[in-house]
Amino acid sequence: VAVTVGASQALFLTLQALVNPGDEVVLMEPAFDLYYGQIRVAGATSVGVPMSLGVDGEWTLDTDALRAALTPQSRVLILNSPHNPTGKVFTAEELRTIARLCVDLNVFAVTDE
Repeated sequence: VAVTVGASQALFLTLQALVNPGDEVVLMEPAFDLYYGQIRVAGATSVGVPMSLGVDGEWTLDTDALRAALTPQSRVLILNSPHNPTGKVFTAEELRTIARLCVDLNVFAVTDE
């Protein structure tokens, strides 16, 4: 258990504990701008997985693009649902796919809810 003064500090400390210089942190884009600086300070590189905005105004995750973005250097995947800044709520199937990929590739899922 960690007690912090807020979610930003909690995420900062989590990244400091989990990543090393040269590691990759995967996130869905567009992403909350705070993530990029915290990833950089931890010595890691951010890897964006672009989501698509459909004509219906709904954001979708390309799970093939996510799979391709996860490499042996991937250490953390940051996930928030509803997603900031899009408001997208990931479907149960998308969440199962994300979980399966994280388990299969030994990547920590850090959720920022």
